[in-house]
Parts: sequence; C-alpha cells; structure tokens
Amino acid sequence: MSASDEIWILGIRMTKFGKHPDLDTVDLAAEAALGALADAGVTMADIGVLAAGNLMNANAGIGQQLQKQIGQTGIPVYNVANACATGATALRTAVMAVKAGEVDYGMAVGVEKLSGAGLLAGGSQQKSDDVWAPKGRYGAVAPVDGRIGTETMPGVFAQIGTEYGHKYGGTSFELFAKISEKNHAHSTLNPLAAYQKRFTLEQIMGDVMIAYPNTR
Repeated sequence: MSASDEIWILGIRMTKFGKHPDLDTVDLAAEAALGALADAGVTMADIGVLAAGNLMNANAGIGQQLQKQIGQTGIPVYNVANACATGATALRTAVMAVKAGEVDYGMAVGVEKLSGAGLLAGGSQQKSDDVWAPKGRYGAVAPVDGRIGTETMPGVFAQIGTEYGHKYGGTSFELFAKISEKNHAHSTLNPLAAYQKRFTLEQIMGDVMIAYPNTR
C-alpha cells in the first residue's frame, strides 16, 4: 500500500428507489454492497475499510449491522451522517483512506428509508389552505413562499440557489425549473429511479412551492 492520487471506482450497485416494506435499511445496504462487490470482482476479504452512510438512524451503527450480512473481517468501520451529503461523505471517507495509502480497497455504502418523513417541515407548520407560518427557534428565517422553512436541507438548498442568483446573475425561477425538467427526463432512462415520468416546464412551475425557487 502506498499513497496515490489515482483512485478508481471499480464497482457500483444501487437498489431501486421506492417503498420496500419487507426490507429494512440493513437489507437494502446489503443488496447494494454485495452487488458492488460482484461488479468490482472482489470480495469483503479484499476490502480494507467500510464507510456506511445513514442519517435517519445515525446512532444505530449501520456499518456494523451491515458487516453481519456481508462479512466481518476485522476492518475499520466508519458510520457517517451529513444531511443530504451523507452518501457522498461515505464515499469521500473511503477515498481518503485509499489516497492516504492505508488500504488498497475501500467500500462506501449509503442507505436511507424515508417513508413517512413527509416534507421535513422543520420550522414551519401548515395552518389552512396550503398557507404555512413560521414558528419555533428557526421561525425568524422561515419563508412564507413555500411549505418548509430554512431549518432543514430543502430550504437551505433553496437559499443557496437564491444566493447564487444574487451573486452571479443569469438565474431565474424558470431556469431552476428547467433543471428539474431535465432531471425528470433523465429519470425515464433509469429503471431504478424513484420517478420515471417526464414533466413539462409548465407542470413544474405550476406545482406546489416547497421552498422558492423549488416546487414539488
């Protein structure tokens, strides 16, 4: 093993996005992990570090639970939680270990079950007729032009998008909607995607406002 700036992703696997009432987070993580190992042509005996990302049950030790399903080999396990960047942070953790020369192979897994999580409303609450009002600690910065405040990540991303427009210009509500239109078009090409339906620009711009400039 030696430090290297050349890092290769040898295998990947994703489960189908959707509700899986008969599977828990460990089952889903195991399916993805075993599929990635097979795709890479390696086994858990080759893996030197495991980074497991899970936010909603961050204290459950998902990495250790996962090892019971795919193989316990005495390697370091890092459980990471970093909001919507949890999966990417798990990948970065594995990459850093390889770059440092600590291991030759690392595995990163990200898994989540969000059924029942709703809109992650945070600092807002519904009053009536789709009108939402600020409340609580973060109420002072909760917008009224959307269903959620700025405490949780969807609202934070909306703020980032708005700030980008103020800083660099050239952005608009329609431009953000076009990004969504493009992403939905791409989803029709992926049988594992959560949504596999095209939406027109008019449908996207006319839908319920979640946090400006992002609609549902």
